[in-house]
Amino acid sequence: MTRPIDTPQSPCIGVCQVNQQQLCVGCFRTLGEIGRWSIASPAEKRSILGLVRQRRAAQAPPVQTVPSEPES
Repeated sequence: MTRPIDTPQSPCIGVCQVNQQQLCVGCFRTLGEIGRWSIASPAEKRSILGLVRQRRAAQAPPVQTVPSEPES
C-alpha cells in the first residue's frame, strides 16, 4: 500500500525507548503522538514533526568551534 504524497513519513528510527521526559529517545515523539500517528491527518503529522524538530534541537549538544591558527 502506498501513502499519499502529502502525508509525512513517520520519524520512527526503530529505537523505541522512553526517557524520563516521556519522549522516545529515537524519534522525540511523546507516547500520545506515537499512538496517534496512524490516524493523524497530514496536517497534524506535519505539526508533530515540527515539535519533533524543536525537541531534537533542544537536546542537541552545543556546537563548539575550534579557533583557527593565525596565518603566518
